[in-house]
Amino acid sequence: MFAAFSVGKWVQDSCDELYEQIANRSRCPSVKNKIGFCTDGNDQNENAILKFFNKDCVNYGQVIKDKIDQKVIGSHVRKVLGSFDYNEIRINIVDGFCSALRERLKFSVRRAKTFAKKRKTISELLAIYQAYHNLIKDDNGKTPCVAEGLTSHIWNWGALLNTKIPVVL
Repeated sequence: MFAAFSVGKWVQDSCDELYEQIANRSRCPSVKNKIGFCTDGNDQNENAILKFFNKDCVNYGQVIKDKIDQKVIGSHVRKVLGSFDYNEIRINIVDGFCSALRERLKFSVRRAKTFAKKRKTISELLAIYQAYHNLIKDDNGKTPCVAEGLTSHIWNWGALLNTKIPVVL
């Protein structure tokens, strides 16, 4: 599920924005039903997780890339919060998802003609991709929203773009 995103430099404010969205869009975790996060080694992630989630309700691990002269030579994992097993701490799904985004959304490639520079433009394009990924993209007969029980069927662009959404005032 592509639940949330934040656009901009990875500083504490944009990191807080991401984790606040995740907190607002997910079920409230508990000690028995923890939410799990695996990230790289940036401190902003840990600070934001602790700001928006109770530390007793979180499993959090980091994959830290070992580098020499900006070249990745390996990686190691670190448990930060909760009870993750070391073999559960991985970011390959996130790395793969980011790679898919770069392939499909050419605005994110610096040498492309369509390189987006405005935060609002990037945010709007990511919102469209988020709808596609969660509602339309079919993986083995299910979309992430079907798998989570948020909708009963795979959508198409026509249905998505023509759906009337009630306005709540």
